[in-house]
Amino acid sequence: MIAQRCPKCRSRRVRRGYTDTPLLLRLIGVYNLLCDNCNLLFRGFAVPGTVPERGSRRRRRGARGRPGPHRAGD
Repeated sequence: MIAQRCPKCRSRRVRRGYTDTPLLLRLIGVYNLLCDNCNLLFRGFAVPGTVPERGSRRRRRGARGRPGPHRAGD
């Protein structure tokens, strides 16, 4: 099972959870996982290197959108 899914909402937006997984569980491929959609913490099987540490969305680095109105003659 390479494509992990949340057991509650079936979302594919899954990443490693906040808590560290014990070494014995990591050796067999079981990790603490976190769903970015419903925030469910669960344990699941994942091939090492297939689950990202951070979320799947990128952070915004500044204001986006159109610039504000400019006044002429100021």
